[in-house]
Amino acid sequence: MLLAGIRWDFLWQRHQILATLFARAGYPTVFVETTGLRNPRPDPEFLAKAASRLRRAFRRRKAPSCGPAVYPPLVAPPTLRIFRALNRRLLIPRAAREILSLSGPDPVVLAYPPTQTTLDLLRALRPRLVLYDCSEEYTGMPGVPGDMEETERRLLERADLVSCTSETLLERIRRVRPDAFLSGPGVDPELFEPLGRNPSSGEVRTVGYFGHLSRERTDFAALRRIAAAGFRVRLVGGLGEVERGFLEEPGIDYRGEVPHRELPEALAGVDAFVLPYLVNRLTRGIAPAKLYECLATGLPVVGPPLPALAGLGGHVYLAESPEEYVAVLRELPGLESEERRRARMDLARRNTWERRFAELEAALWSRL
Repeated sequence: MLLAGIRWDFLWQRHQILATLFARAGYPTVFVETTGLRNPRPDPEFLAKAASRLRRAFRRRKAPSCGPAVYPPLVAPPTLRIFRALNRRLLIPRAAREILSLSGPDPVVLAYPPTQTTLDLLRALRPRLVLYDCSEEYTGMPGVPGDMEETERRLLERADLVSCTSETLLERIRRVRPDAFLSGPGVDPELFEPLGRNPSSGEVRTVGYFGHLSRERTDFAALRRIAAAGFRVRLVGGLGEVERGFLEEPGIDYRGEVPHRELPEALAGVDAFVLPYLVNRLTRGIAPAKLYECLATGLPVVGPPLPALAGLGGHVYLAESPEEYVAVLRELPGLESEERRRARMDLARRNTWERRFAELEAALWSRL
């Protein structure tokens, strides 16, 4: 059972991939969608999502014959005291009963958002084993509960196993859980390798990025500068809060969201990838989910000096400012080689999702 931090239909990433791999391996699997992190804004997008969740929450559910069951919990945000009381007394007991009807008793749980809601849900589910898979610097997120650091500490004490997706997160978490271990992002190499079969031998013209765009994580200044320098910037993915007018600027080619399996088609013709993350409290601990997907193509990758990228040596070109992104992209024809391309692809092949899954599966069985 995964107590996920996202919806099933959100950008395809670690949560959905692991749930799918557990189900594919024959484990009855329930993907419990996010129970929330902050108070939502009452805008039209939120109201549409809330209406959709209400409709799905009251449908009759049954476990699927293949793949994970997806459960959208009807709970209040983990923020105000009155919301937490409502969850404990009414909404969480109902959700736990319905989840257990899909999973059966004594589940093994992979927990994500370290909120009071997650702690209360674990208490109601009575799992035989809990793994906290720490994938975010949650206290750096805007609008999260003020006691997030405390609720994460309690989840760390409650969990039987703790994994972290980056060395930065692992260093912090080991102050409380010295037994925590690293479980970084992965890749399906067969999906992304075809993008690099015919690498451009000339200058870089089209630069690609796929993923969620938001003010909290995305360096829009870098993307604007790259486009202004004459590069075509192709963007594929969902939108959070985006700077006004950004998508209409010359050189910005926004293709919208596509299913994960269709990313190679949407990115065909890209000459290089950028990972335009801001460097801040929220992002310092992340290991980008798309990192090995970009490397699997063999194409050059340019990103900021986040610890997870800086630790990869010569596999990722680093840029500390918008101007440096442009300079590196212009210099790539003279820097690139077949040896570098193959080294990136080899690194990706050593970091498959199947390998990540096998490591987590072995860790869980070691405690059962």
